This record gives sequence, structure tokens and C-alpha cells, in this order.
Amino acid sequence: MVSFILSCHAQNNQEINNLVSFAKAYGYVKYFHPSTEADQVDWGWFSVYGSEQVMQCENTEELLQTMQRIFEPIAPTVSFSFAQPSADYPIEAKPTNEQGYLLVYWQHFGVSRDMNKGNPLYRSIKVNSLQKTDGNETPSGETQESNPNKKAGKDELAPAPPLFQGSPKENENWTAQIGKELWISMPLLLYSKDGQTFPKSTTDIEEFMVSGEQTTATDASSLSFRCGNLINTWNVFQHFYPYFTEMSIDWDNELKASLTRTYKSDSDGHVDDLKRLTSALKDNHVSVRGTENPYFAPPIDVAWIEGQLVITEVFDPTMGFKPGDTIEQINGATPQQLYENLRPKISAATQGWFDYIAPILMITGKLNTTLNITVAGKTAELERKLNYYAQKDSIKPSEPGYRFLEDGIVYLNLDAIPMDTINKIMPQLEKSKAIIADVRGYPNNNHELIRHLISKKDDHKWMQVDHFIYPDQQQIPGYSDFGWSMEPKDPFLGDKKVIFITDGRAVSYAESYLGFIEGYKLATIIGQPSSGTNGNVNSFTLPGDYIISFTGMRVLKHDGSQLHGIGFLPDAYVERTIEGVRAGRDEFLEKAIELAKQ
Repeated sequence: MVSFILSCHAQNNQEINNLVSFAKAYGYVKYFHPSTEADQVDWGWFSVYGSEQVMQCENTEELLQTMQRIFEPIAPTVSFSFAQPSADYPIEAKPTNEQGYLLVYWQHFGVSRDMNKGNPLYRSIKVNSLQKTDGNETPSGETQESNPNKKAGKDELAPAPPLFQGSPKENENWTAQIGKELWISMPLLLYSKDGQTFPKSTTDIEEFMVSGEQTTATDASSLSFRCGNLINTWNVFQHFYPYFTEMSIDWDNELKASLTRTYKSDSDGHVDDLKRLTSALKDNHVSVRGTENPYFAPPIDVAWIEGQLVITEVFDPTMGFKPGDTIEQINGATPQQLYENLRPKISAATQGWFDYIAPILMITGKLNTTLNITVAGKTAELERKLNYYAQKDSIKPSEPGYRFLEDGIVYLNLDAIPMDTINKIMPQLEKSKAIIADVRGYPNNNHELIRHLISKKDDHKWMQVDHFIYPDQQQIPGYSDFGWSMEPKDPFLGDKKVIFITDGRAVSYAESYLGFIEGYKLATIIGQPSSGTNGNVNSFTLPGDYIISFTGMRVLKHDGSQLHGIGFLPDAYVERTIEGVRAGRDEFLEKAIELAKQ
């Protein structure tokens, strides 16, 4: 029995090492090899197909042969070897007569290749490949206005212009070690004529896919399907995630660990496998979603306060619960146990974000499912009917989003109040002695308020999108930076006492807001550190309709220092207490009022 177990373990190790080698080659070819055939392949299918093929290899000799066989139809100039290959451009990748050929290569502005459409900021393009024009672009990227003698007709094909300056070296062959004894080499520039790169594959790519699809797994009950999705996911971040250095992430190790875990998993655990892999990124924008919405809750809201799971809102008074009740068990487990079990499944840049998300996941699940919670020794069965993110706020008593407090203090709930309402009460704000702005969450598109707080034109560039032309984020040629370029607007409110309240729920747009407040010293910040993640979200869909989102750009504080994983720190810290919830007190607002009166 012992020898059998050892034999299985050795076989699994061989398969996992094979998968790691395939994973690295997969990403290099998908994102950086500019062959025409690579543009035509279904990469979601290929990640599963390739996983199945390499898992069957019993040694490195078989692995090399298999890798060469499955990649040749997609990338005929890619080769695998046991010795480090030459960095010289391969002779067979260059036509005898170069006349009429263009050099094509990949440029990624962030990344859009195989990404979900929805964020036009990120782009990937194969430079000099033939693209349809809108009748306004020319082969050089000039417009009709800049050079009326160079026109491309509407829907005609023209070479795609570069997104930025920089290209791979013309006579360079990319080489990398992808396993203990295995190397890959491939040109990053290819010669292309009439939309076909040289040399053309001897295998028809459509026939290759149709033949392979007959035996390729199509759902997560198959090990190769789960491995393919993990490999696909790993590569997106390997080549384009902006925060590996800041968060000290060993991404190679995470690949091997995730593949090892999925050997013991099944279709029901596939979402958790993807969550465990992406949790290592420590990115609050990371989410993994399957085909069903798992965010339905019973008619309560909860929060993690003083190390306890506390009921903060009760939407059904007949339940017998009240704010401030502490939950002792959920389905027989203590909240503390669930809290620790969730840690490897939540991608959190800061503790504050984890403490915000973990309680939500403790009570949410699929629609119409039930959970048993124990409060004060009594257990009740609750049904999940409430769409937590879509309905929770809508069933609360409506508030105007602002309050006029004593001593000339105006309170603005930036998570609720729209900008047009702020404009309507601008005369009262102008007459006020102090303004309290609450950003414990996500502002309601009201950042124009900042213009009334600044006294000079804003010129900070605090968002950066990297430019990629090489794999593994090597030799990055530069980045494009952005800001909001805000200008002051009357009436000026910055001469008053201004206090901003925040905590670990403040993410993304909220932290753009806070960047101005801290960067220009526009207010006193109180509460807890913000969540530490900002930047436009990118997302992709895996086979099986699993959707993964993430932060696609680097965002800094206005002084150029690190924001991710740190957040904006308050000038005065405030703790929420269970006793405060029971008494219906808002301790954060109380502290803000105290400071406003000083």
C-alpha cells in the first residue's frame, strides 16, 4: 500500500510539473507570439486541451514531443529543447525575399486580449497586422486632418499603428526555461504579408481545433478542465498584474499550489480553487463569479466588530433579533472558525477590507437556501431571499443624504447624496462653519465637490497603465499616466473646517476621492484606514462562464507613494463597538462632530 501511494504521488508530481511547463508556454504564445494562427485559436479551449495532453506524458521526453506537437499548429516558429536555445532570430522565421512584408508584434496597454469588453482604457494590438479602419485612420496612425493625402477608406484594411513607442528587438529570439530541463524559444516579431505571418503552419487551425474538441472536457467535473482554467487565470496576472512587487507575491509557487489543490477538488469546488489562487494577489477588486449569484442573504446585515459577528441591521422585526446581538454559531460553526476558513478565499489588500467582506460571505449564499444562526443560545432557521448588494440599501428608510446639525455643521453622506443635491444646498454649505463628509463606502458620483475645496488647478498624475511588449513583465518600455485635472470652482469651501470619515469599506473611486483630500490636505481624515485598492477594473471569462475581475492599473498617492495594500490612514482613529451598535450610536460621526466643534 505504501509503495502504491508513493507511486501515485510521484505520478501526480510529474503531471503537475508538466502542467507548469505548459502553463508558461501557453502564456508566452497567447500574449506575445504574433502568428496569424495564434489569432484564430480558441484559447479557452486550448488551455483545457493542452492540459489533458501534457498530463498524459510520463517523462520529459514525452513532454517535449507533446508540447511541440500541440503548439506547432498555433505557432510554427515556437520550439522546445532540453538545452538553452540561441537568442538569435531563427532563420526559418524570415522569408527569402522580404519585399512586401511587415514586421508584426504585440503591444499591450494594460491588456485587452481575451478580456471582457467593457473597459476601453485597456488595449492590446498586434502592430502592423491588417485591421479594418473607420475611414479616418491611415497606415501610420495619422488622421485625415493631419495628412489629407493619406487616406484609408471605410472598412478597408490597413496596418494597425502602435499604441506606444517600443518594440521587441528585430533579430531577437525570446528564450525562457519553463521546466527543470525544458526550454522554449520563439520570435516576438514575425514577417507578415497580406494578413498571413511567415511561415504558415502546415496544419489547418480550424481542423486542429475541431479534431481536438471531440475529446476535450467541457465542464469542471474534469481535472483537465479545472487545470486549464487555473492556467488561463494564472497567465493573465503573470504578464499584466501591476502589484507583484508591492505585495511580495510568489506567483510561480501559487501556480503549483493551485494545480496541486485541484487534484483533490471537484466541480463543486472549482470556484473555491479559483478564489484560492486569486486571493494571493491581495487585490480588493478581485472577484470570482460562477453562473449563479451567491449573494443572497436573510433579512439582516452584519459586521465584524471587536472580534465578533454582530447584527447591525434587522429588516424583519418579527424575527426577534435586534442590532447589537452577537451571532454565536452559523450552521454549527462559530463565526471565528468561519472567519479563519475564509481567509485563503478572499483577495484582500488590507485587514479592513477582509473584515468588511468576510461577514457578508458568512451569511450570503444561493437564493432560497437556508442557514441556522444561534443568538443568545437560541437557534433560528433563516431563508436567503434578499439580494445583498442590489436590495439591501433600498429597503432601509430613505434619507436625504445630508443633515444640518447644530453649531453650523453640515453632514454629507457621500455614499448617498448626488452632486445635484449638493449643488442645491451649496448656499447652506457656503454659510456653514464646518462640513463633515462621510465616505465609508462608495461615493454617489459627487467628486465635483472636490473642486469647491481646492484653491489651485490640480496637475497630479496618480494613475499608471504599463506598456508591455515582453513576457513576464520584463523590459517594460514605459507607462501612461493619468489624473483628473480638476480646477477650482466657486464657491470656495476650503476655508471651513472640513472632516472626512472613512473606513475599510472605502475602495476604488472612494480612494480617488481620498487621494485629493490627503494629497492637498483639504480636510482632517478620521475613522479607519481605507481599503487600499484603486484603479480601473479589468475582467475575463473562463470556459464554464466563470468571470474574474481584477485591478488592471497601478494607482499611487498624490505624493507618488504606495497606496495599494496601505490605503489612506486617518489622522484620528475611531473604533466601532458592540455597545455603540446596541445603543444606536454612530461613534465615527460623534467623533467628527466633536472635532468640528473645537
